[in-house]
Amino acid sequence: MTEEAGRRPLMGMSGGQRAALSLIGVLAAVAVFFHFTMTALHHTPFNPIREKHDDKIRAYMAPYFQQDWHLFAPEPVSEDSGYLVRAQVEKPDGSVETTQWADVTTPHIDKVQRQRFWPSRVERLAPGVRQRLEGWRDADLDALRREKDPAAPKKTDVNSETALLDPPLAPGELAARDSALLFVRAVASSEARALWGDGVREVQVRVVVNKFPRFSQRSVRTNKGEVSYYDVAWMQPIKVSQ
Repeated sequence: MTEEAGRRPLMGMSGGQRAALSLIGVLAAVAVFFHFTMTALHHTPFNPIREKHDDKIRAYMAPYFQQDWHLFAPEPVSEDSGYLVRAQVEKPDGSVETTQWADVTTPHIDKVQRQRFWPSRVERLAPGVRQRLEGWRDADLDALRREKDPAAPKKTDVNSETALLDPPLAPGELAARDSALLFVRAVASSEARALWGDGVREVQVRVVVNKFPRFSQRSVRTNKGEVSYYDVAWMQPIKVSQ
């Protein structure tokens, strides 16, 4: 290699190597452009493009690129949440028993706290249950529904009849709701079998929300905040690969 080629690495490459490097650069640029385009479409107000392709946009964003803006919110986080699981378990004599509610959130949070650098993705599923159950509707369309009918089903009513909503659910919302229910069903199935074995016949999830006391009442020891919850309908368990 000559001194001139050493100063200019591309000069020392063959034509095929330069073509491959150029192709990699083009593919990387296309991938970055595609990602930022999908991210922008995901966060824009509802529009004709989202109405037609919202299911595909959500499918791309939901697994790994869903964004939480609490860090930049004008108001700090004012509540804590988790979920409980119970099951209907078949006994050896053929009878079916309904278990007590089990807290399956705290153990995962404890593991995340102990594994600061490389926590398992499984341990991060707990906060995702509520996020998926309450984030499947489009915010702009939902505000329009509330304006037309204050008694319209809430976001948390994932099992309620929604055919009469005005405007009706968009295709992307329907796909997101089905995906959320499948996600919750898989998580609940895994947790229930870990607790009560293979005799589990039905599983149910309860989302619990604890609103913190107002800052002005932070010194009142008896003020524990306000706890509320809602239940998802019973579901048949599914097999979850480990």
